[in-house]
Amino acid sequence: MIKENKKDALLEIGTEEIPFSYIEPALRQIEKFVLEAFNTIGLKYETLKTYATSRRLVLIVLGLMVESDDKVEYILGPSLKAGMDEHGKYTQAVRGFASKNGVIPEHLVLKSTNKGDYFCFLKKTKNEKTEKLLCKVFSELIKGISFPKTMLWEESRFKFARPIRNIVALYGNKVIKFRIADVISSNWTVGLHTYSNSKIKIDLPENYLLIMKNKSVIVEQKERREIIKKSMEFVAKNVGNIVVDESLIDEVNYLVEYPTAILCSFDKRYLNLPLELLSVCMKKKQKCFLVSDENSSLSNYFVGIRNGVSKYQEIVKEGYEKVLTARLADAEFFYNNDLKKGLKCNIEKLKGVVLHNEIGTVYEKVERIKHIASLLNKELNMQVNEDTLEKAVMFSKADLVSEIVFEYPELQGIIGRIYASKLGESADVALSIEQHYWPLVASGRLPSNNVSLLVSLSDKIDTLVTYFSIGLEPSGSADPYGLRRAGIGFVRMIMEKLPNCDLEYVIRKIFEFLPKNVINDLKSENAYKRLVNFLYQRIENIFEIEGYKSCEVKAVTNILKLNCRLKNLGTLRLKLNALQNIELRYGFSSIIMLFKRIANIVDQAKKQNVNISKIIREDLFVLDVEKTVFDVVKRLKMEVECHILKEEYSDVFYKVLKIKPLIDNFFEKVMIMTEDETIKSNRVSLINYIKDIFTEFIDFASLY
Repeated sequence: MIKENKKDALLEIGTEEIPFSYIEPALRQIEKFVLEAFNTIGLKYETLKTYATSRRLVLIVLGLMVESDDKVEYILGPSLKAGMDEHGKYTQAVRGFASKNGVIPEHLVLKSTNKGDYFCFLKKTKNEKTEKLLCKVFSELIKGISFPKTMLWEESRFKFARPIRNIVALYGNKVIKFRIADVISSNWTVGLHTYSNSKIKIDLPENYLLIMKNKSVIVEQKERREIIKKSMEFVAKNVGNIVVDESLIDEVNYLVEYPTAILCSFDKRYLNLPLELLSVCMKKKQKCFLVSDENSSLSNYFVGIRNGVSKYQEIVKEGYEKVLTARLADAEFFYNNDLKKGLKCNIEKLKGVVLHNEIGTVYEKVERIKHIASLLNKELNMQVNEDTLEKAVMFSKADLVSEIVFEYPELQGIIGRIYASKLGESADVALSIEQHYWPLVASGRLPSNNVSLLVSLSDKIDTLVTYFSIGLEPSGSADPYGLRRAGIGFVRMIMEKLPNCDLEYVIRKIFEFLPKNVINDLKSENAYKRLVNFLYQRIENIFEIEGYKSCEVKAVTNILKLNCRLKNLGTLRLKLNALQNIELRYGFSSIIMLFKRIANIVDQAKKQNVNISKIIREDLFVLDVEKTVFDVVKRLKMEVECHILKEEYSDVFYKVLKIKPLIDNFFEKVMIMTEDETIKSNRVSLINYIKDIFTEFIDFASLY
């Protein structure tokens, strides 16, 4: 697109193959950087698009103005008060500010702000040619992209996800020249590396996508993804249906630049292997897609996606089949070997698997889980058969030392469940081996039966207690031991499956199961308190992700958190819903301000050392309104306690709304901080009595 004052721009960063998980985050960074950069320098454009393959990150800007807008910027200096002395002369602060900006004080302007008037330097920047600006923007963009891991490959020691091999940088038909990592930008790129590595000249940015497609590179990821899906369906239509795996399609999409589907097959005898094992062999290792037959059962066909044009298909097909057959043969051998040995012999092997030098082995962890599960079963009244529970715990980690898990770690738990079922264990025991790892992600499925739930809770709380006791808590984004995931899983199970349980005694008791060296370690001091605060942070994160306001969440969690209590966590959501409902229907700001006023009076009285008593003396009431308020709030206290007991939280808020006019009237007619110390103390005590009615229910201070 070339207009009088607009042209298109192109940046292609050509690299060696980038890991697929790095690509979309990189595209988001590119878009964000360019949006902010163009806004800062005043460059206007029509459309901004980002594309990617495994070997190139691409930015195309359509309708980019040929020059930036003129820019006027106010640079804030000293305030008027600080800039002029009592004689109306400029102070040193203003003279220094003016000199720094290359002007005399008289050329500064005054600008009004919400904090008052300030001296300002009015900086005017003339427009600049886009070609010149893009040179800086493009080079800074490439330098600014961050990746989980980076590489060094040349003398300048520039870091990137993978070595940069070429850079295309164009504005219209002009090359934007710059150098990064010893690569000079140009108007040429390379084609599909498996087909033709010859140079490809790009004449104009708007022709880039078509030129690349003609050279067997589909740059647009959405188009490439659609080709993958349709080509797989086409090659499999005569033998069955593709077992769709959207996440695998997403991954393969960033492994190829020109996808071609190839139908392959394997020996039917491997269909006797568990579906999960077949799936991991094909999907995780070979990035191939399963095919089901007309009965929706798994067939012995699969589809591979090659990177390149449709040539030498039989050779490629033979290669896919050979590699997969070798993997399936290994998997069959490991699987049968594991079944012959059984799970019981693996339990002893766990003594040789060190979890952490200070914590001990996996076997020792299993022993702790056994005691914790038994304790939880009793204290939480789960009524699970103790023999079943003990067997579930003992087998929970047994598959970790199996041959299959050694080869395919992603099958831990899953293959244990399959082995337990094959070896005749009960469904509850078998399921618990897989489900005690649940939830696998923050919003994942929870265990489906009480045996699995108990083992999962015990495993996660043991992990949290032990690591907190040796001082290995998550910090910043670092969480190498997965404690945040364990914490979220633990509190979700409690809130959703055991909403009314009291965990304080149980968790304190669990600290007694720790190894002696950990119990005696100074790092274990205050571990319980630190752990409780950590769990409440996870609870708050869960609610905020669900859309609740942070202040609302803190209002219902602070009371329990401040007292280090882990009781009735399931009621938190009910309180939040009641609070939201009352805010939406009636508005709650006036109630919040009322309780802020009450809290301020109580705080002021404490600072003045006013005696605040739990006992309100009616004989000290001077005005009728005092007695009226006291009589009403005494009844209110009993009603609120009854509603809280029945979890009727909306009714508690309605009670607050109902008494507000009475308390407003009280404040109008009664002087709280009177000179008479006895009467003052009694009135403050009455106000504090009203405040305490809700102290155990909601923290109004969080809503101010």
